[in-house]
Amino acid sequence: MGSLSMKKMLRHSGLALVGGAILALQGCGVIYKTTGDVLISFGRSEMLPYMMTYDDVRMACVTGEAQTPLLMSFERVGSDPSKLGAMVFTTAATCAEQIALDAELRYMRSVKDGRVSEAQDARIEQKRWSAVAADRQYKAYNYMVEAYGDMKDGECPKLKTDFDELVWMVGNISGVQALLNDGASDGAVGVPRDLAAKVERNMKCLENDKWWGVPRGTRAAVWNLLPMLAPPNADAWAELEASAKAGFDNGIRLGSALYAMSAFSKGNDERLRKAIRDYAANDQNLNPDYAMLDAIAGFIIQGISDREWTENTGKRTPIGGIGTFWDDQAQSGPSVNIDDLL
Repeated sequence: MGSLSMKKMLRHSGLALVGGAILALQGCGVIYKTTGDVLISFGRSEMLPYMMTYDDVRMACVTGEAQTPLLMSFERVGSDPSKLGAMVFTTAATCAEQIALDAELRYMRSVKDGRVSEAQDARIEQKRWSAVAADRQYKAYNYMVEAYGDMKDGECPKLKTDFDELVWMVGNISGVQALLNDGASDGAVGVPRDLAAKVERNMKCLENDKWWGVPRGTRAAVWNLLPMLAPPNADAWAELEASAKAGFDNGIRLGSALYAMSAFSKGNDERLRKAIRDYAANDQNLNPDYAMLDAIAGFIIQGISDREWTENTGKRTPIGGIGTFWDDQAQSGPSVNIDDLL
C-alpha cells in the first residue's frame, strides 16, 4: 500500500474518531439533561412535598447543603432547577443561621463573664456565618426571580400552581432574611437595600387567607423595618397580630415568627413576650402537610427566646421553657424546671 493511501486512511480514521467523540459527548449531554429534568420533576412532585411533612429543621438544612450542588449543576446541561433552587438554598441557610446563633450566644456569655478575647472571637464567628446565611438566602431570592421574573410595581408573575405560589412566598421571605443577616455580617454580602421594597410589593401577589396570613404579615414586618413603605393609615402591629392568629387557626405558625422577629428588631419587649407566649400556647392541631414550615417558625422563635434568656441569665431557654421568662417566678410561682437553671 502506498504512503499516500496510508495517510488518507489515517486522516479518515482520525476524523471518524473525532466525530464519534463529538456524538458521544452530545449523547452524554442529552442523557445528563434528561437526568436533570427527571430529578427536578421528582424533587418538585415528590421530594419537596415529602420533606414538607418533616418537622426536623436540621435534617432539612443538611439535605439542602448536601443536595444543592448536585441539583444546581444540571443548569449546565440545560435543565432549569431555579424553582427548587429557591427552596434548597433557603433550607441550607438555616444551617448557617444556627451556627451564627450559637456564636452569638457564646458572645453574650463571654461579655457577661468578662472574657474579652472570647467575646471578640465569638463575634467574628457570628459575622462570618451570618454572611454565609445571607449569601444562601440571597441566592434563594435570586433563583425565585430567575424562575418568575423581576416584577415592577403593580405586576405579578403567572403563578400557575400551589407549588409556584409556595416558591414565590418562600423566596421573598428569604430575601428579607438575607437583608437581616447581611446587616449582622456588616454588609459582607452586599444585599441591595431596595430588596425590601420589592418583597413588600411581591407579597401582594399572594392570597393572604390561602397562605395563613403570611403575605400581609411579611409586608407588615417590612413596614416596621422601613416605615416609608407602609401605605397610608397602615397598622403594622395589627397586621402582624392578625397574621399570627391566621397561623394558629391553620396550624402553621409562620405569622407568629414574623411577629416575634418584628418585635425583636424593634426592641418591643411587651410584644415580643406576647408573640412567644402565644406561639407556645398554640401547639395543637398543627398542619401535618406543612410541618417543616411550622418547624422553621419554631426555629426562629427558639432563637429569639435563647437570645433573651442568655442576655439575662447567661443560659439558653430551659428545656420545655418556650413561652416562659426568667422573671416569671416572681410573678406567678415556678414555671420551669429549676434543674435547667443550675
